[in-house]
Amino acid sequence: MLGGEFPAELDLVSRLWFRCGYRPGIGAYLNFFLLRDFITTHDTSYPPRFASFKSMAASFYQTDLFIRDVTDSGARPTGGLSNSKVRESLHHIQQRHRRVAIPLWMQTYFGFSLLENVEKQVAPLTAEEKRLHLAYMAKTYRIMGLPFSEARESMERFARLVEDEQAAMTGNVPKHSRHILRLGEMIGVASSPESILPMLAPKTRAVFEPLYPTVRPSLPRRLYARVLGKLFIPKAVGEPRKAVPLPS
Repeated sequence: MLGGEFPAELDLVSRLWFRCGYRPGIGAYLNFFLLRDFITTHDTSYPPRFASFKSMAASFYQTDLFIRDVTDSGARPTGGLSNSKVRESLHHIQQRHRRVAIPLWMQTYFGFSLLENVEKQVAPLTAEEKRLHLAYMAKTYRIMGLPFSEARESMERFARLVEDEQAAMTGNVPKHSRHILRLGEMIGVASSPESILPMLAPKTRAVFEPLYPTVRPSLPRRLYARVLGKLFIPKAVGEPRKAVPLPS
């Protein structure tokens, strides 16, 4: 089912996701908030998810746990998609999304946005590395039941069209932005312009830049957040190691 190139895909993906840290995830969440229907749908369908800083931190951690299992870059080896428990967790996650009526196209966009951010963080990549990365992540999202293509040009065109149509400032963006930038500081992602703004798509960056100075944590808050983060914020990433598929 996973194909003859799966060991090479898993090895590459695991190495990339160990290297990328948390900056791509913080950027993907922030980009998500700046897409009109995305955040309106989530805030309406499941208000507790981003209601407070605590709930946002919990959401980010749960996303981190599952993506680390999928990419075999967590604290414990999993074998990635070769592990039946990992595949089953993808089905359960998708069931939760269905219960709160999150459209498939939004999930497809978020998955590809996260992939693009990881590739920005670990650049440069060869064409072959980018092919293997997309092939693995496409398998992941298709197992979840999402439409997701290995044709990069098609995925890029889809993502840019979504951003063209959806980039907007909505009511909860300032609050959500403050929370995610504060969380970033707590897990080692600087909220500086050179750290955050390149992680956004051009359309969402244009919307966010005028707001950014008002939502970035102040220097005292940044220093305080870094101390608290070391004490209280859990992280799912582990130490780099060789990723090995489980025997079939």
